[in-house]
Amino acid sequence: MRGAVQSFVFEGILIMKRNSRSLAGVLAAGVLLLPGAAAAADDASVLRAEIEALKKEVQELRGLVKGRISETTPGKAPQTAGPRDLSTTVLGATVTLYGTLNADAGTVERTGATASATALNSLVGTPGLTPAISPSRSILRSNSSNFGIRGVRHLFGSVNAVFQVESSVGADGGASNLAGRDTFLGLSGSYGSLLYGGNIDSPYKRGVQGKDPFFATGIATQKGILGSPGFNVTSVNAVSGSTVGGNAAGAQQQNAGFDTRLNNLVMYRSPVFAGFSGELAYGMNEQNTTTGIKPSVISAVARYDRGPWFASYAYEEREDVFALNSLQTLVPGSGTTGALFVPPAGATSKDSANKIGVGYKLFSSTDLLLVWENLKYTTSVGAVREYERDAWVGSVNHRMGRHHAIVSYSKAEAGSCSLPAGTACSTKGLGAEQWALGYVYDLDASTWIYAFWTQIRNEEAAAYNFGVSGAPAAGVGADPKGLALGIRYRF
Repeated sequence: MRGAVQSFVFEGILIMKRNSRSLAGVLAAGVLLLPGAAAAADDASVLRAEIEALKKEVQELRGLVKGRISETTPGKAPQTAGPRDLSTTVLGATVTLYGTLNADAGTVERTGATASATALNSLVGTPGLTPAISPSRSILRSNSSNFGIRGVRHLFGSVNAVFQVESSVGADGGASNLAGRDTFLGLSGSYGSLLYGGNIDSPYKRGVQGKDPFFATGIATQKGILGSPGFNVTSVNAVSGSTVGGNAAGAQQQNAGFDTRLNNLVMYRSPVFAGFSGELAYGMNEQNTTTGIKPSVISAVARYDRGPWFASYAYEEREDVFALNSLQTLVPGSGTTGALFVPPAGATSKDSANKIGVGYKLFSSTDLLLVWENLKYTTSVGAVREYERDAWVGSVNHRMGRHHAIVSYSKAEAGSCSLPAGTACSTKGLGAEQWALGYVYDLDASTWIYAFWTQIRNEEAAAYNFGVSGAPAAGVGADPKGLALGIRYRF
């Protein structure tokens, strides 16, 4: 009888191999095998061993069929199989390795700085008659390359312990930073996730980041305008021990940017229900001083992402960060920051940001995105007490098989300001616009090559810069321009 079982199983395997070009054929063969094998076997243990051998063969065939299906699906460009799942079990937890390597070579320049012997407005002083420029140069950039380990361990019911340690990778030879990106420990379940951590993308930053057609990094990212008030502020990471930025002069100025990572953070992320989800985070006020300065951050986002529609609203509020005071330390002729601003006892400040994003997928091949943002800075001390500006970003990402054509336009208004005495306040020349064009080619599901071109046109007093991999410092009014030819790989 055992020989009969073996013969029957062998014939079943041949059936599956002949039908391995179709997943339906594999499943049909399995349905035929199991009843016949059960009827033919008298020895349950022998039958179990044969079935286990059969299951192993089916798993191998399933992997082969999956690869062939991805190559032959009608209407889709041929693709090779993606990377294997990099997950394993460690002490009862499922641990996954992941990462992104993204490097590009190209050129960058920042020229056309404003020369003036007088102050340009109420926030920007005299740049001088020989302001600095940055002539064209070739450059290799590592754009947010990273490596991470994440894990989940089931505790009880729907509750799991979760963790993640994500590190930046200097793919261009620059410094890498262990746990320098989204790193947290927490609990997750059917009611969402509660996370403690640092260097975490704020909910505000995550509002439209996933919809940026330029991978939300590099010289062409929409973060050149979004999240930045200008003044040479670029996308930054939090500094260890500080909720945002830091207390060194250069880091302090970056506190004015809202495209940031936050430290000392407690965050709640809701589950997704019918396309709706939300996040809320609080940055601890560990930097309290004996003089009454109490820095803290609240950040939140609500989003809808289902079918062709996407919409999000993000809000962030910062107390006692004194961003407006640090913006005014910019040296307009050089594009660098001046002395550290130390708030006097009893001083207060409040900075806030609002951002609305709306996206639509047209004909399943074209992604449209429109974003509005308002940044507002107030302080109780200093020459300027309030500064506010609006910005707009629109983009189109059109896919043609493996090819992507991208165009994006961003505009920051000059804004408005106020002085303590109530006299007229000037923001003349603080506006800017950014054009970006891109082409992306999908080598496979995990690998892309791309070509991006972008230019920021600053008005005479403005100093907007590339959001990530910023151009070298230069005087106000200088226009960053760059070209990037890159490779991006995710695992």
